[in-house]
Amino acid sequence: MFKKILFFLGFFSLVASLVVLSSRFGYTQPQPSNLSPYATQLDSPIRGLTTLEVNDLLNGRGAGYARMAELNGYPGPRHILDLNRELKLSSNQILQIETVFKQMQTDAKGVGQQIVNHEKQLSTAFASDKINETEMQTNIEELGKLYSQFRAIHLMAHLQIKPLLKPEQIDDYNKLRGYSSISEQSKPIHQQRHH
Repeated sequence: MFKKILFFLGFFSLVASLVVLSSRFGYTQPQPSNLSPYATQLDSPIRGLTTLEVNDLLNGRGAGYARMAELNGYPGPRHILDLNRELKLSSNQILQIETVFKQMQTDAKGVGQQIVNHEKQLSTAFASDKINETEMQTNIEELGKLYSQFRAIHLMAHLQIKPLLKPEQIDDYNKLRGYSSISEQSKPIHQQRHH
């Protein structure tokens, strides 16, 4: 009986040692640092775009394409409308901003649909293993034009909104959005406060 216990203890120790050594020196399973950030996108309707990106394009949402304007003191129409009470917008301002927003949405949805269609064609061509360089280049160039149009639509809306607002509304907007230092940074250097 004592020999059986010693045998099992020895066997258990050997197995435990092998497990420790193999996990330390061998490759047992993918490590988190080796996993692709794209692994979660395999179920996306278009490989190469996340489901969120597809939805943003189809719904004409900015998705960061107008970030340059936003971060330089040119508010976006959607966010202005969301904050209309805090910013004390007049009914005339709301009407004008809604007009800009609706036009932006209409234009962006149309271009977004075209982008999704071209991305789907490109994804399908890669998936079918029948893509060639010419087809790929043509599709990418068209996508470049479409993404440029999409971004321009959103940037233009930001550009159109700024003159509709009072400077204090823009300052309040920037503070509400967490950009409290924008108005100070956008002044010419000789007008900035130095601490």
